Amino acid sequence: MRIIVVLSPFGGKSMIDVYTLDTHFFSVTGKTVHVEMLLNKIFEKKGLPVPVKVEKNRYGKPFLKEYPSLHFNGSHSGDYLVCAMSQNPVGVDVQRIDRTKRMMSLAKRFMSPGEVRGLEALDDEKRTQAFYRLWAQKESYMKYRGLGFALPLSAFEIQQKGEEYQILDEGCQTGGVSLRRLELAPDYELWVCGEEDEVRKIEFAVYEE
Repeated sequence: MRIIVVLSPFGGKSMIDVYTLDTHFFSVTGKTVHVEMLLNKIFEKKGLPVPVKVEKNRYGKPFLKEYPSLHFNGSHSGDYLVCAMSQNPVGVDVQRIDRTKRMMSLAKRFMSPGEVRGLEALDDEKRTQAFYRLWAQKESYMKYRGLGFALPLSAFEIQQKGEEYQILDEGCQTGGVSLRRLELAPDYELWVCGEEDEVRKIEFAVYEE
């Protein structure tokens, strides 16, 4: 199983570190435990003090008491665990595309009316890709806000403007907030949400263990 880590920026660099770890790394159940173990490996690799322990606020947003100025969160789907870290609010989400799910019933339940209409206008193949892209975009924004599902998926809308995506949220100023897709693997959607200048600076670095 491969680990993708988004650092944006941290330690003076912006990068995605990709680690290949032994499968026993995932023998402990619970995503929070996985993220905590991963964070400790990253901090150790960067020469930072360890161990660190993940705690959560009342909305479920993770934080590190030892590093109050560090923002981070994680996501897991299929073979990938993702951890985004930044000195500013940041959100990340990864989704493995499952072509067996009844996507439109989920979309009508959780998405905005405009998003549902956009999905209905697509053919089956494009609709599947668009659904998971939209879901990952929306979850990354919810994590950026630090509210998780306390902010309903239907409370805001993602609109495509050419090659860019715009977040329409009446409850929050979204100017300067940007979404970026990161190339991961076939049948995966990986999106990062953060400050526009930061999101543009993400670079890629690969390490093998």
